[in-house]
Amino acid sequence: MDPENEKHITQARESDSQNVYIEDILKKHLNVAVLSTIRNNSMSGQDIAKELFFKHRVYISPSAIYSILYALKDQNLLEIDTVKGDLRTKYYVPTEIGKQIIDIRLREFKEALEYFIIWIDE
Repeated sequence: MDPENEKHITQARESDSQNVYIEDILKKHLNVAVLSTIRNNSMSGQDIAKELFFKHRVYISPSAIYSILYALKDQNLLEIDTVKGDLRTKYYVPTEIGKQIIDIRLREFKEALEYFIIWIDE
């Protein structure tokens, strides 16, 4: 086999392997992905699903996203907003206390990941 073709096949395999890990992490920590996506934006569940797909190439069911959004709303971390003329689409907006708590949760998750990365590198 041509060395150049072999190089491309190896890179494709590594990329596919990395994509599997990205999808697995994203799905197992969907709450963190939703928090990270919505922390500075007013978004609908559909918008979040599209954002995650375009950014990570991973399909997440909108129903899975909405269950997280409902839970965050019940915790008073998010509130619902609508756009004039479109009362059907609900946009989820972090509350003032929600912004602070979201930042704390994301920081704690990042610190936990950094702990494991250091452990893996040992």
